Amino acid sequence: MRKTVHCCVPLNPEAVISLDGLYYPVGGVKTSIPRAYLNRTGLALDMKQDENAFHFIDYKMVKPEVPFPYTPQRGAPKDIAWPPKGLRMDVSFRAPSWAPMYHKDVSVTVHYEMYDGIPLMAKWLTVKTGHVAMRKVALGIHSVEYLSVNWQWADHGYRWLHVETDRAHGTKVEWTTEPSHSLMPGSFEDVVNCSYSLVPYLPIDGVFKSFQVRELVIGSADPERSGLAKRKMLRILAPHTQENPIFFHMVKSSAADVWKVLDQMAEVGFEMMIFSFGSGFNYETNNSTYISHVASIVLYAKSKGIEVGGYDLIALTRRVKAEWMATGARFPSACFASGWYDFLLERIINLMDQTGLSMIESDGPYGGYICNSTEHSHHRGLHDSVYMQDLLQGKFYEELRKRQVYINQPDNYFYQGGSKTGMGYNENQYSLPRWQDLSVSRQGMYDDTFHYIPTVGWMFLPIVDYHGGGAAAAFDPLSAHRVEYNWALAQYLGAGVAACYRGYHLYDSEETKIIVKSWVSFYKKYRDILTSDIVHVRRADMQSIDCFMHVNPHLVNKGLALVFNPTQKIQLMNLTLPLYYTGIEHLAQVAKEGAQFESYFLDREYNIDVFVKLQPLQITWYLIQGK
Repeated sequence: MRKTVHCCVPLNPEAVISLDGLYYPVGGVKTSIPRAYLNRTGLALDMKQDENAFHFIDYKMVKPEVPFPYTPQRGAPKDIAWPPKGLRMDVSFRAPSWAPMYHKDVSVTVHYEMYDGIPLMAKWLTVKTGHVAMRKVALGIHSVEYLSVNWQWADHGYRWLHVETDRAHGTKVEWTTEPSHSLMPGSFEDVVNCSYSLVPYLPIDGVFKSFQVRELVIGSADPERSGLAKRKMLRILAPHTQENPIFFHMVKSSAADVWKVLDQMAEVGFEMMIFSFGSGFNYETNNSTYISHVASIVLYAKSKGIEVGGYDLIALTRRVKAEWMATGARFPSACFASGWYDFLLERIINLMDQTGLSMIESDGPYGGYICNSTEHSHHRGLHDSVYMQDLLQGKFYEELRKRQVYINQPDNYFYQGGSKTGMGYNENQYSLPRWQDLSVSRQGMYDDTFHYIPTVGWMFLPIVDYHGGGAAAAFDPLSAHRVEYNWALAQYLGAGVAACYRGYHLYDSEETKIIVKSWVSFYKKYRDILTSDIVHVRRADMQSIDCFMHVNPHLVNKGLALVFNPTQKIQLMNLTLPLYYTGIEHLAQVAKEGAQFESYFLDREYNIDVFVKLQPLQITWYLIQGK
């Protein structure tokens, strides 16, 4: 009988780097025991240092730090902890004894950060050089995390472990089968490898800091529980995303038109005006007359308690001077690691400083494309182009966040300071006939709030024509479409999801003014619960009642359910509301539209049944408290 002999194999290192093309694991040990049969007792008896790896030398414990200061505002919870409460361990490693001289002057620190109240760890690397090796060593980061997990935690199992990075572009999280699985019968380990999608080989200039990996233990395959865990992570690590001003997209820029809409906004309670695309607004000007015009608008708006911002197309599909364009990109776009970055940031900050603007809608942020240029000021060529563009886009937003600027960006730069992105986003949808648009929007919000907190998303309400839907899509004249306008305000403000109300007025009659004012008042009265997480009750199918419900066990109002009848028939239903995540254990108090409270005993699955009768195209809501 032939005996299989297993040679020493390394257990996973903490990271993998290269210096001048020479690969180094960071940490890790070797053992002759196949992973499938490994236990701690066996490892203690059969373990040796990996002679090729950077070796542990020291560790220290410190508190979490943050990329920018933040003070809660614009409706965000006032009890936000920033920096988040938690603890960080910094573990230092040095090069093996045989390494070349310049490499011995390089040190690696692996950072592990954990947070109170959530089973979450962030991990990243810093690589430092002394004066001997500075700029003489080319660094490559090949793995920030290389982790083997048992089947139930893996992407191919129950997905009890959620892994993501803090970057919008340029990184990848890959789940693969353990490479040695074929040699180890009975082994089911999957490996998650977190690395750069295009490895940047960089000369180390003092300190290099990698992206962060976020590893969230969920321990459940239930989509509601999984979504709540991911959303809590976002609230802790990007708390500014909980701001949710009620904003209006203005399509005109003359003083008279702007003054009129600001007066309307103040009358109904809107909080922010954005000069929309097509309005003629220019964030990049240095024209003194124009700057004075904008400053006068901001001053008047502030007297009404309203913030002002504007639209700018900044990178993706943006055409700028030839020497600043990305070469090799799929679409003609500005390279965000060229002189364009410096020019744009200087112009935007200059206009903000001179006018008091406090918001930007930065359309077309850097979208992950390459640039082949070797002449640009912030990158060397192809291999560092994605890394540097993504890095500088993040720094761009971080710089604005230091100024407490509110940032709309159709991308996921939340951990760098971005506030909001599109929810259920499809621009062609906004040219659909009004009722179709509203129905698809409720479906989109329902689906996306499994992953996003409500305040992260925006929807779109085309008061004026958007992409060509014409009179069938636009809500203007508002008086002629009061029912649809009422629905739009109800579903967006009721979901806690902002909408881009785009046009030149908010109401055109006393009737439409009352509609807007009533839903804005509803939103402001119940803002804390309406911006809390959504649990999903019935997805819109336009055949019957649909419903979503906000929950927050830490509030007096622990739940608020919005119920819609989009049909032309009376709908009757015993609607089951799942109250587990409200924190109510036995008895719930439920008030239809905030009126008389009635008692409901929870069943053994923490549900109650509420009898609902809705007329055609009727909306109602239920406030839920505990007792």
